Amino acid sequence: MRCAAYALMPILGFFAAWNCAKLPFYWENEPMTNVTFDPVECAKPEPNRLQHCSGLTTEYHLFRAFNVTSEYKLQAAKDLFILPHTAMGICLEVLFIFALGMGNRGLYEHSKIMLPMAALFAIHIMPVAQGIPDSLAGVAINEILVALLLVGVGMGALGMYQDFKANDGEPPTRQRAGKLLFSSWILIGVLVNLAPVGEWLMLLSAWNSKASPDVPHPNSGHDFYSKLSCPWLGRIAAAFALFNVFMYAFDVYAEAQGARWRSPFSRHGPALWQLARMPYPDVESKFYQMPERWLEATGECFVLCIGVSWLVTAMFNPGIFRDNILRSIVGYNNLCVGFDSPPARYVAMPLMVLQAVMAARYSYLDTIRLKATRAYLSNFQFQLGYWANTIFAVWMACFPMLLVITAEFDSWTSTKIHLFLFMATLFIMWAMIAGNVVEAPELELGTKVWFGLFTMHTFLLPVVGVIDVLSFHPDLKPEEIPSIRHEFPHPPIPWPVVAYLDYGWFLLLMLTVVFLPEAPPVETKMRVDMNVAYGKSYSQSSQESEEESDSEGPGDFKCIVCDEED
Repeated sequence: MRCAAYALMPILGFFAAWNCAKLPFYWENEPMTNVTFDPVECAKPEPNRLQHCSGLTTEYHLFRAFNVTSEYKLQAAKDLFILPHTAMGICLEVLFIFALGMGNRGLYEHSKIMLPMAALFAIHIMPVAQGIPDSLAGVAINEILVALLLVGVGMGALGMYQDFKANDGEPPTRQRAGKLLFSSWILIGVLVNLAPVGEWLMLLSAWNSKASPDVPHPNSGHDFYSKLSCPWLGRIAAAFALFNVFMYAFDVYAEAQGARWRSPFSRHGPALWQLARMPYPDVESKFYQMPERWLEATGECFVLCIGVSWLVTAMFNPGIFRDNILRSIVGYNNLCVGFDSPPARYVAMPLMVLQAVMAARYSYLDTIRLKATRAYLSNFQFQLGYWANTIFAVWMACFPMLLVITAEFDSWTSTKIHLFLFMATLFIMWAMIAGNVVEAPELELGTKVWFGLFTMHTFLLPVVGVIDVLSFHPDLKPEEIPSIRHEFPHPPIPWPVVAYLDYGWFLLLMLTVVFLPEAPPVETKMRVDMNVAYGKSYSQSSQESEEESDSEGPGDFKCIVCDEED
């Protein structure tokens, strides 16, 4: 059984990689639809006429990369259907690989993300179910596939309920999954992988052939998703799905390390939720605070800011994704584009302020822990941690200025300040993390690899960014910059290189809590001194308190080493 599982894992990995290769071509290219197709323009004898005028085909990445044509034209909207559907398929493949690696132990916990995504994957097909393969076979194949997927999801939900009841109302985190839950994973896995196999069979049956005449599908541009007229929502949904499964991979890692509290998928919920439920200790009660939880909440707040801002921009100002100065400078849309313009800017500002509050609280608690462990640190370790925390807290309070000093065509000066402020943020975040790494008495291999990659991205990204900024039309006066706003960008550093370093840096930053070295929590105890409230001097009341009790004193903290159960 284990041999079969390990044999299937590379096959599923190949399926995921194959589908992943399609995403860049779906993301940047705009194949024609029956609505945008212009037969007069496309009849002109141009060398690349086929690439510019052909509609979306099966295995579109082969067509764009190697000009492998296909007579099978797709009718569904690229952005709202094909792109997020492909992304969800990749995510499900990755989840199946994890499940095979784990066996059927722990499937209960991982079904919490697997089953909802499988349900979305199935429901997402319904509005365009009449396309391929229904039109080729004359049978409602897609509808049957959707029904079976939903049956599998229902089986899984029932299986989770049975396992929960069999475990006396407790989540069976370590036990083997019951037969029903295990069977649902197998059923969903088989159904999801039918799609790529069917695409390959269609491609082989008509290898390098093209439709005659070679025009987009007659129904393309008229389907349900095309009529919604909000294409960027599909791109955001695809990015959100991939980001969640990327983070989920490190949930598996954290669980294997016995520290699942570090994961954003902790069974206690996101850090923001945990802190909202219990942000401070009760009076006279001891309370163990992990500074890393506040740092995790800072990251979650930033992700929430990015997600909400991009969603608002996609709904109310989608044109900014095609016409912004950052894209003209570096050749792609970085994360700032989503919140640089109104109305998203008005939503992002309070979230960035909340992020600054979380960051300041982390710096406060981590500095207390730093001082408590002063005897175990060298002067360099202590000073690096102390000043890195201080500068990090101050800088995060200033970080919302990115929404005030924005990147715009009409102000080249503010654009450069905006970019250089962001680049300064890279080094400040790195210094804060480096302080934690340097303080640790020993580092695990995973931490070393992660911090090495993070350091590489931190120092390379500003280099390529500065090259692109300084090379951006140096011959033009600042007031002339708006005249080139519609030009296609040609940065000196190819945009995939900069995009990799940019998005890679943010992804590595999101893994900070997962890979930070082990550190003790801070034991907190708050006490209200009534003598101070009624006019006695603080020194007198505290002296009397010390004579009466061995407690730490009002608002004192001490750092202890203990294990925090997830």
